[in-house]
Amino acid sequence: MFAVINCMKIKFLKLKNWLLVTVMGALGLSSCHCHKQMAEPEEDPAPTVRDRGEVRLMYGVPTMNYSIQGRVRDAEGNPVKDIRVNMLERNMETTPEGELVGDPENVSRYLKSTEVVTDRKGHFEIKNSGLPQTEVKLLIRDVDGQENGSYQNQVLSVPVLPEDLDRQEAGGWNQGTFNKDLDVIVEKK
Repeated sequence: MFAVINCMKIKFLKLKNWLLVTVMGALGLSSCHCHKQMAEPEEDPAPTVRDRGEVRLMYGVPTMNYSIQGRVRDAEGNPVKDIRVNMLERNMETTPEGELVGDPENVSRYLKSTEVVTDRKGHFEIKNSGLPQTEVKLLIRDVDGQENGSYQNQVLSVPVLPEDLDRQEAGGWNQGTFNKDLDVIVEKK
């Protein structure tokens, strides 16, 4: 009887291992390095990710660094201090009044953890890293009341253009750094 049970356990374990290996292979969970030789092209205009004729495979998520600085001014050109600026993550929704949509507690926590505040000259600087985007959205908010004037919230869409990319640090999954200098005009309420 033990022999039959042991034989069934062994067959079950072999089947389980085979299924795991098959699923992992289908998901691409295998070696990160391939020793297969590549065919040499007739012309190679620029060096690529070739290292001794081997194909390098990498696992990861593409990233891009973001460096956005700017100045917030009113319609007369005067700098506005204490304006909150947030770089929104992909697919974040806002209302036409410039308020984030979502659970109020989570929205409040996100805004506080990612905001930068303009100084007395209206300057701000955002340094962030995340997924590459075709446009960056900035949420501009006045939350201090009448202290420095009352301004409307706004969402500013900034396109990510090739001329704004610094590819010196690019490599592997890093796409480089998006550098942008902005001049933001806020309107009074």
